[in-house]
Amino acid sequence: MAGESSERDLLIARLEDAIAKCEKGTVAQIPFLTPRDRKRAERELRARGLWGQAWFWGGYPDSERACLFLLPDYLSACLPDEPSACDAQDVAALLADELTDAVCALKIKGSGFRELTHRDYLGAVLNLGLERDALGDIAVQNEREAVLFCPRTLAQFLKENLSKVASDTVRCSDYFPDESFTDGRRYRAISDTVASPRLDRVVAALCNCSRDDAQTAIRTGLVEVDFETEERVDFLLTVPATLSVRGVGRFILRSFDGETRKGRLRLRADRLI
Repeated sequence: MAGESSERDLLIARLEDAIAKCEKGTVAQIPFLTPRDRKRAERELRARGLWGQAWFWGGYPDSERACLFLLPDYLSACLPDEPSACDAQDVAALLADELTDAVCALKIKGSGFRELTHRDYLGAVLNLGLERDALGDIAVQNEREAVLFCPRTLAQFLKENLSKVASDTVRCSDYFPDESFTDGRRYRAISDTVASPRLDRVVAALCNCSRDDAQTAIRTGLVEVDFETEERVDFLLTVPATLSVRGVGRFILRSFDGETRKGRLRLRADRLI
């Protein structure tokens, strides 16, 4: 698809700039990547032998949107070979000011006049003229509070200008995630059986639709596997995997727990609600 191709080209250009900066001995950073671009960046960096110099951070472990940091050799030598094994506190000590400037957190607190949703918070922020790509996750804490992750350069602007979310008055303040913080995601468990881990069969089970409808959705580009469009109906899934079906929702495929007596696979998944 032309849109995906241009997005990929833009990401590669940003990576090239970051790599060039890193080769000069400076920590390079690309602001808040989407899960799709994060996967693409990982593949590109692995292909170039630079994966050991990369670290992603979005303000808390398992954030969806995360900044990419590329560390020069003298810093990456202090890290494990696999970035996923890095301890956040150890990397934070290495990056110091770079990390503090790239990612900070704001708590947005309403009056309690009405229940506020993720869509309400995002709409209010975008109405201030900001682009979604400039921001990290918005983690809804309860019916009146959310935590927004953003660069420090935007934090003061938001504190001064974000005063309304939907029809409620809100106040923004600096926030440092603690044990009370939650990512705000809620899931509904799904259990079913499938004849095989083929994509069309799994999509049919997750969406409670016919296999023909599942195949049509796949072939028309409505289905993503791990944030990349997948149009092969016979693509074999491995767990864990993230499946998105446009117009339906997002699913986390957790496991295939053995076979039934009829030889079908027991599927376990969660649907994001």
